[in-house]
Amino acid sequence: MAKNFKHGKQNSTVDAPAHFVPLGVIINEYSGKLERYMIKNVTRDVVITMPVSVDVANKGKQKFFVAVAVTTRFDGPEALSDEIGRTSPKGHIPLFAWVPANLYNSDEFGIFIDELPIGEVLKNGLVNELIEQADIEKTVIALSQQ
Repeated sequence: MAKNFKHGKQNSTVDAPAHFVPLGVIINEYSGKLERYMIKNVTRDVVITMPVSVDVANKGKQKFFVAVAVTTRFDGPEALSDEIGRTSPKGHIPLFAWVPANLYNSDEFGIFIDELPIGEVLKNGLVNELIEQADIEKTVIALSQQ
């Protein structure tokens, strides 16, 4: 059963900025459930971040700063993607994905991933790691039922 995201004032998040949260916080403080974080912090827009080092074939160890935004109030990902680009740790390649939860169950819904010349398998694998670890699929479904 979906949880209610209307804790506190109903319009308390209308002008609130998106929350930028490390994956470790979601895992350690919210049992790996983005939905719990969103309810507790009265937000409907979150960007989960994860710095990671990966051995890439023929390129050696590379560092990435992976970010997945789950939003309900953004018409596009540009502002969030730009912020990830600005705040990526030094030496990390930013990889940004956007999940517009407000479009779930419509023809426009999809997961949008920035173009990055690292190979589709690696790119999708890094994004999928965040999606699975933070239980984003369940969160999007819950948000759509509001």
